[in-house]
Amino acid sequence: MLRRVCCELSDLAPYFMDFNDKDRDGALSLQEWMASEVPSGLRVELNLRSGSEFKSLDANRDGKISLDELGAKPSAKIYWSEDPCAFWSWPDGSEDKNQSAVK
Repeated sequence: MLRRVCCELSDLAPYFMDFNDKDRDGALSLQEWMASEVPSGLRVELNLRSGSEFKSLDANRDGKISLDELGAKPSAKIYWSEDPCAFWSWPDGSEDKNQSAVK
C-alpha cells in the first residue's frame, strides 16, 4: 500500500511560525505578530494582529511567542483550507481512497 507522507504536514504551527518569523529567531515578537499573515492554503483560528491575543499566547511573558506557546493554546488552531494531497498523483495512476478530511 502506498502512503502519502510527502504532501502532508501533521503540525502546521511550524509552517505558520516560519512564514511570519522575519528575523528567524524561532519566535514571534510583538512586531512580527502585529504584521502576521496567513500563508496561502491555511486557515487560522487566532485573533491575528491583536495585542491581547499576543499576551495570552506569551505564557512565559518574555515578549515573544515560541512554537511551544503557539501550539499550547487549544484555540490556536491552524488548518489546511483545502486538502493538500487532493491532487497528489500516484505512480500507478490510482487515487488515494483514504484521504483525510480538512476541517
